[in-house]
Amino acid sequence: MSQAKEINHELNIISRYMGLIISKYLIFALLIITLYPMNIIPGYILLAGIIFPAALRFAVNLETSPDKNTASPKKADVSDRECSFTLSQTAKKYNFSYKKYKAENYNFILISLLLVVWQNVLIQKNVFSYPVNIIPSFMLIIYIISRFLAKIIFHFKIHHDFINLNI
Repeated sequence: MSQAKEINHELNIISRYMGLIISKYLIFALLIITLYPMNIIPGYILLAGIIFPAALRFAVNLETSPDKNTASPKKADVSDRECSFTLSQTAKKYNFSYKKYKAENYNFILISLLLVVWQNVLIQKNVFSYPVNIIPSFMLIIYIISRFLAKIIFHFKIHHDFINLNI
């Protein structure tokens, strides 16, 4: 892969990671805000958003523990990819690593599924009236849109930082 394509690919990955982080914080804020009108929020979404990425990173660290004698090519490829990151200063600036990116990506999928489950539970139980009943759907829409908007914003921000040598 040429140097320009590699840099552009890494820039896209870092901006996707930051989009995931921003959307996660936004969904946490929305869950806390919905506590007032609904008087209840599903704690499993908050717990999944906090505990799942940490547990996944811990599991990946155990899986790729440095055992010199039985190092598989796949594990060596991941560590080589981490070491040969072209935009290493930018990655450090945004606390990026491939393990964190994968954990946050899986966390995004999990929280999206849990929001769909919460919406289905509210529809089946008919606890709330119409405007409050569709809050999880709006939260899911905002969650997905905020991920993509934050990715675009951070893509331009990182590109602007490179142009101005503000690395």
